[in-house]
Amino acid sequence: MTSESSSNNSVLTARDPHELLSIFESAEDLPTLPEVAVRLQEVVDDPDSGAGNVANIIEQDPAIATRVLRMVNSVFYAPARGSEITHLQPAIARLGFVTVTNIALSTSIFKAFSRHQKPAFDRREFWRHSITVGIITTVLQDFCQDRIDQPITRDVAHLSGIVHDMGKILFERYANDEFHQAVNSAKAADISVIKEEARFIGMGHDEAGAWLAGKWKLAQEIRDVIRWHHDPMSCPEPDHQPLAKLVHMADYICHNQGLGESGNHAPTYDNRVREELALTPERIAEIMDVVEEEASKSEVLLSLAE
Repeated sequence: MTSESSSNNSVLTARDPHELLSIFESAEDLPTLPEVAVRLQEVVDDPDSGAGNVANIIEQDPAIATRVLRMVNSVFYAPARGSEITHLQPAIARLGFVTVTNIALSTSIFKAFSRHQKPAFDRREFWRHSITVGIITTVLQDFCQDRIDQPITRDVAHLSGIVHDMGKILFERYANDEFHQAVNSAKAADISVIKEEARFIGMGHDEAGAWLAGKWKLAQEIRDVIRWHHDPMSCPEPDHQPLAKLVHMADYICHNQGLGESGNHAPTYDNRVREELALTPERIAEIMDVVEEEASKSEVLLSLAE
């Protein structure tokens, strides 16, 4: 993509979204999920699978295997006086299939977008933001259970928070100049970056991320959360709206508390969602007390990106 110099404050003529998706589609280096992550998703969906089946797959990817063992021996999963777990099968039995799959997916996403010559923001702080949104989403789920009609598992809530902004990394890789302009322009105008993405790039990171999630065959619920996390009331699937609303508010709370960095310097939220979830300032303060207790989890999860 070409762009004019930002020094003359000119605005790019945004590409047609269909053309942009064609560019993504034809990119020879478009990140793909490793075969291990794909097979894990299939095994988890098979009711006849056991920890041994999952272990056999993970053993084929030493990086993921190492992270699973690191996680199971962290203070969040290891028993107070338990011995270190050094084999995958008992690690998987303790963590659970879905948690292990989330670790594999998160590791794969971190690895797929691990380097770029010109990042629009600090990459480690971006991962911290993503991971913390995952943590806040699970805490919100606990606090707002009486306001949610659909059952949501903690693992799905956590993964949804982690991947909600993955479209930004797609922009950083394939529309780098335009994305930088969008981030800088949004900061200067004190508006949400998604508005300037549409102006400079032709679509928002929500659309781009949902497209990539579809390419990776992530669950439709996850795709919808990525697509509608800035506008959850417009999510066309009613069963997926509650999770999109949780991530929407978790994203805002994370930004408002300055936990990490995602290039959005003027976060906003839909007041209808806040009211529906009964998130008063006092309740948000209670939520943040719990989040602070769990914040050290982000350090363990950040190790997945290293």
